[in-house]
Amino acid sequence: MWLYYCILSTIIWGFVAIAIKKCSNNEPKRIAITGMLMYHSIILIFSIIMNPEILSKITIIDIIKMLPGIAIQSLGFYCSISAIKYSKVAVTTAIQKAQVIVTFALGVIVLQENCTILQFILSAILVILSIMVAKNKDNDKERVDKKIKQKAILYSYGVVIFYGISDFINKIYVTEYQDPLYVMFNYAVIIIMGILIYCILTKKWEYIDIRKINSKKYFILQLLLDVSSSIFDRFALIDGDVSVISVISTSSIVVTMLASRFILKEKISWKKYLMITGILICVFGLAWIE
Repeated sequence: MWLYYCILSTIIWGFVAIAIKKCSNNEPKRIAITGMLMYHSIILIFSIIMNPEILSKITIIDIIKMLPGIAIQSLGFYCSISAIKYSKVAVTTAIQKAQVIVTFALGVIVLQENCTILQFILSAILVILSIMVAKNKDNDKERVDKKIKQKAILYSYGVVIFYGISDFINKIYVTEYQDPLYVMFNYAVIIIMGILIYCILTKKWEYIDIRKINSKKYFILQLLLDVSSSIFDRFALIDGDVSVISVISTSSIVVTMLASRFILKEKISWKKYLMITGILICVFGLAWIE
């Protein structure tokens, strides 16, 4: 069952970058703070509706144990928003797909998850193709400021590190508690409290004022897509190996690239279509092995 959750999460996640790009003309910090507040508010409400008893389970000890994962995930989210703002979706996604290498390595080395030679080969091919298919050559007339490009690259590597570690930590939490909603509920409580404390100390309440967000419909759309993808991903982590799940999730680039072609009108060469086909073959191969 975990495989179905994983594939569904992957497909939904492919559209998140497109929605973020549509509202990326906002200040990254504003998008990150408002986005995290609304995202975790939705998670909070969803968790309580699905399991009202979750309110009686929360403890200070569990909250403290999850603080490292929450901090790392928050840093990854901010880097993701900033990277997309400073460059094309295709460019930033190419680098960010390398986060799977971090998660895969931690899953195999630390958790000692089983990985056959065939799985390793398919995983390696899938990751390489995912990075190549998203790589964009500057062969058009559009010129990008060098400093802006460097910022995008720096933030993209921030995504690789922080999200790569965050995915691994999520596996540990979900495995320990065997309740994805409880883990997400704790994340939501802590981050909402953290954002409110930040606004109180800095007196910058405008950062959580959704009225100041441009392209509100796309902002809300990316929130709903992100929430849905995260929920399915957490359920996949209950039984599935984080090393395999993280690799399959890289195939979300297929959805992102095709959506960027038809929605954002970004060009895709025939070579990339061949690479996309290769990615799909690798995903089906991993699914068949499982």
